[in-house]
Amino acid sequence: MQHPCAGDTDFQHQSFLELRPIAVSLQILGVCAWLASLLLSHPYRQIESGSTLLATPAMLGGILLSWQASHHRTLLLGMLLNLGGLSLAFRLNFLFISEPGPWATSVAVCIILTMAPVFHSTRAFLLASIGIWAMLLQGTLADQHLWGQSSWMALLIAVSMATGLMLNILFRRLRLRGYVLRRKLEVLAFQDALTGIDNRRSLLEKLQAWYPLQQGYFMMVDIDDFKSINDDYGHEAGDQVLREVAMQLNGHPDIDLCGRLGGEEFGLFTRKTNRVQVTTVAEELIRHVNACQVQQRRLSISIGIVYMDGRIGLSTALRLADKAMYQAKQAGKNCFVLALPDSHSPRPQQAIQTG
Repeated sequence: MQHPCAGDTDFQHQSFLELRPIAVSLQILGVCAWLASLLLSHPYRQIESGSTLLATPAMLGGILLSWQASHHRTLLLGMLLNLGGLSLAFRLNFLFISEPGPWATSVAVCIILTMAPVFHSTRAFLLASIGIWAMLLQGTLADQHLWGQSSWMALLIAVSMATGLMLNILFRRLRLRGYVLRRKLEVLAFQDALTGIDNRRSLLEKLQAWYPLQQGYFMMVDIDDFKSINDDYGHEAGDQVLREVAMQLNGHPDIDLCGRLGGEEFGLFTRKTNRVQVTTVAEELIRHVNACQVQQRRLSISIGIVYMDGRIGLSTALRLADKAMYQAKQAGKNCFVLALPDSHSPRPQQAIQTG
């Protein structure tokens, strides 16, 4: 499995799905905090109503845009709109405070550190942080208590942004790690660990999704005399046989689905609907496997084939293919039997021996 990076499209989409509800919740929390601040900063209910009417739609519009976002760029736009309105709303509250500086710095630090983890882009976070500081500190330059020691103020701004940056990077890495672990679990759940092809669950789910809209031939493949290979040469040789046969089956250009059903049995599906074509595919598969040797022993397979034309269910098709495969075994192995469904009963053709 290719290791994903932060720019991977699927990772970005998964991050967006995780971040959207968190971002919306934090934006709502910010609006609630602003409403609570009205009670604290305006003992005489003095409110700059005109400017507040501008900030409120921005905050609410940002929440609505983030909630309805279908892409991380739209979510970012909603977050920036909300943060701009929220910063403006708090700044308007400070107009009625004699010393707004300490409040402005405290609010700026809280907003920056709270929102840092939900920014998918570090660059966007840094730009938003600069904008929040600039908006909240506007009009405080005359405050000597705040700017009397400008170096301390610069240090506070730098530390808050650096801390927010570390939080942003940390949470993005945690999301990436979680994404990688989920991908690995998906591989374990749907991929056969030994051969690297689909396992039984994955193959059957894909067949269920395709059929009956996608019609074609299903092949049940069994490695001949596999038990004796394990007994004579050991399980390592048996594993090598399974990998070799899986590679030959999965590598055929006309095979659209290939999975290991269990043990030495494999399931194949081809979209070929022509009977002559599918028999040619079966002959080629047998010939390719015959060309492989393990411990100087030539490999062979037996194949049962059934046409899936929409008239039978998936479970019936698997049963018919399995029965046809055992008829190929009885016919001498290293061959295939084509079973045509007729009232849910197979009508096997003459077994075709190859090689």
